[in-house]
Amino acid sequence: VDSVRVIGQACRAVPTPPPVWLQAGTAHIIGDPIPEDTLCDDDTPPPIEGLAPEVGRAWEQAFDDALLPGQRGVQMRMSFVLGAQGGALQQLATLARLGLGGTVGHGRQWMSWAHEHDMNRLWLAALTDASYRGAYMATAPEPVTNRVFMRELRRACRRPWSPPASGLAVRFGARFLLRTDPELALLGRRVVPSRLLDEHGFGFDYPEIGPALRRLLR
Repeated sequence: VDSVRVIGQACRAVPTPPPVWLQAGTAHIIGDPIPEDTLCDDDTPPPIEGLAPEVGRAWEQAFDDALLPGQRGVQMRMSFVLGAQGGALQQLATLARLGLGGTVGHGRQWMSWAHEHDMNRLWLAALTDASYRGAYMATAPEPVTNRVFMRELRRACRRPWSPPASGLAVRFGARFLLRTDPELALLGRRVVPSRLLDEHGFGFDYPEIGPALRRLLR
């Protein structure tokens, strides 16, 4: 939040401030809906409680407060961005190649994702098209369950079936090996980018998880 305020102060200090401000946000602002298959979009209100929703709301409010009069502001509520270089996908691919690419937990938790190529295209569109304003769910239009994601990951890595990872094993590995929050793997949200599709007709080059993973891990 402080970094957003600092950028806002910098915009006010320069003679010619930028006419457009694009800001990264999080799709996790809507929390972890119950039931798990709840379909969420840009109109889904953030829950009152929860660390991620509270941080997301504070971040977006700071952004709105920092915008200059007449400055066009766009917030991208990003999900799991799949990239070819580093990041979580490469860690998951390594596990899959080692035979550890099984379903995580019960596998019914939803994963919202986007190919890095589409994310770059989206940011460029928002930067150059004046019709982009406000907050957008920046995700591919076809979220998948963890079971489907891990199956397609194994196929992209050319690995056979792998045993599932129990919730207990995931909690141990996430905290002590990967140094991350296990809830990122055990919980999730089913998000669709309704504003991008309905208002802008944004066409995703990689709307399906299988081709996206094969392209990145070929």
